[in-house]
Parts: sequence; structure tokens; C-alpha cells
Amino acid sequence: MSEMRSGFGCESCGSPAVRLPAALTDDAMIQCDRCGCTLMAWGAFKRRVEAQETADLRRPAERRASGTPHDARSA
Repeated sequence: MSEMRSGFGCESCGSPAVRLPAALTDDAMIQCDRCGCTLMAWGAFKRRVEAQETADLRRPAERRASGTPHDARSA
């Protein structure tokens, strides 16, 4: 079982936990660890995680560039 930090949840039950297939090929399907719902192919999931990590890394730099604290923008 693996858990996402943020930005992901099963559409059926909201759980961030996934059950990985035994063979990690890009077309192997992953499932929700809580309800067993088929979520997406492993390859698509990897790309989604990579995109989220890239976005997470950019956010602090964007806040520094704008000079606006994160809390002030979300208020």
C-alpha cells in the first residue's frame, strides 16, 4: 500500500491509499486500497504523481517571487 500526500483521492470513497499490481507495467491497473475500485493504469498514476511533485516544488518559488505569504493569498 502507498499513500499520496495530497492531491489524490479515490472518487468512490475518498481514500488516498492505493493497491499496486504485482507486475508494475504501465498498463497494469491500480486499485483503491479501501474500497477496491479500479482507479487508473500504473503509467497514468506515475505521470500524475510526477506532475503533482513538480507543481509542489514550484509553489514555494512562486510565493517567493510574488512576495506574498501563502496564508495571505488563501485568506
